[in-house]
Amino acid sequence: MKNVGSVSLHTQFAALPYFASFFPTLLVISGNLMGGWYAAGNAFFALVMLVLADWLLPSDRAKPSQVPSRLPDLILFLTVLAHTVCIFTLLYGVYNHILTGKFIWLAAASTGIHSGVLGITAAHELVHRKEKFMQHLGIWNLFLTGYTHFFIEHRLGHHFRIGTWDDPATARYNESYYRFLVRTVPGQWLSALEIEAKRLRKKGLQPYTWHNFVVRAGLWQAGWIVALGWLLGAQAVGAYLVQAMAAILLLEFVNYIEHYGLVRSKGEKVSIHHSWQSDKISSRFTLFELSRHADHHLKAYKPFHTLESHPEGIMLPSGYYGMFYLCLVPPLWFRLINPIIDRHRSVGANEANIV
Repeated sequence: MKNVGSVSLHTQFAALPYFASFFPTLLVISGNLMGGWYAAGNAFFALVMLVLADWLLPSDRAKPSQVPSRLPDLILFLTVLAHTVCIFTLLYGVYNHILTGKFIWLAAASTGIHSGVLGITAAHELVHRKEKFMQHLGIWNLFLTGYTHFFIEHRLGHHFRIGTWDDPATARYNESYYRFLVRTVPGQWLSALEIEAKRLRKKGLQPYTWHNFVVRAGLWQAGWIVALGWLLGAQAVGAYLVQAMAAILLLEFVNYIEHYGLVRSKGEKVSIHHSWQSDKISSRFTLFELSRHADHHLKAYKPFHTLESHPEGIMLPSGYYGMFYLCLVPPLWFRLINPIIDRHRSVGANEANIV
């Protein structure tokens, strides 16, 4: 009996590194409530410290421990609370003049980085769960960033069209992040709208009414912003929108690097060669294993703490944070990443083709 208990305790401890994702939450809340340069704390942590960590810290390709789902699920629930508190403290700080002048926008950007890193990453995990309650928690996280249509497009669009020309969330070979951004943001919204419209037509309902989740969510989000303006004023709304914009830009950065240059023919089975991976521990544990993306696309409902590494797949040179600045300079990005795609093809990975 003692051995059983010790094994159980060991496996529970294996989930503890994921609590590292909450350190930025403390930086955001303290910055929003203290004001001044504290407001930039999380921006500095994410854009400097985590970027360096991805280049300096090792990778870990070990198989996941058999952690019971209770603790990982608790962590997901806490992310919803953390995401919500961070945004509400931003609004509180602006409304009560704790944040003033340039520090409003620093706090908004810092909070938005948290929304993109923790809020939307957790939402991605939650919306893939089969339990409706957990899906609704994910929708709430997306709602706070103005990207609720992701619930429809990602699950019912991207996962079926990954790597094809029909997928607005797959970045093409030699397509810069900026060109991708202009194409993908409206493309994903329209895709989600049409996915819902098709569902409603099959039910004999009008496609673009309140029954359409994308229409309904958009109206709720617009109403929420109007209410914020009426209750808290224009500056609070501006800070909220900057927060949402920063989160969306980070989400689309992740979409860009996850499938850049990898394409799949229609009808071809999704394989590990259609997604970029990274096992850098700094990205793994602060992004709920999102960087083990190939395994996620093999089985979308697989909980984050059970995702595995596939060394025979295609690996990023660094973690998600480490690729950030390279992605923003297209010539550097192409020079580093395109040869990896070419080499990957040349050694027989026929699934990884160039768009």
